[in-house]
Amino acid sequence: MGYILERTLCASLIGAQRRLSSRKQGNMVSIKDEVAALLERLPDDCTIEDVQYHLYVLEKVRRGLERAESEGAVSQEEVEARLSRWLTE
Repeated sequence: MGYILERTLCASLIGAQRRLSSRKQGNMVSIKDEVAALLERLPDDCTIEDVQYHLYVLEKVRRGLERAESEGAVSQEEVEARLSRWLTE
């Protein structure tokens, strides 16, 4: 993936998190608006595969953020404690 597409993906992920926060506050952003914003951020020479990939990642992030909000998330300390059993220094 090219540098521009990586930057676009990072911007898209940040935007997805902000939109989820906005939804919690009662400000609805339509999926159509989210897709239009994504297309504006992608370079003109992107492929259909680039668009599909970015849509896939945005949807996964959106679902993950919603799940973390509804079910809770694991703290950094808990993750490190769980992984320490498999990781060696």
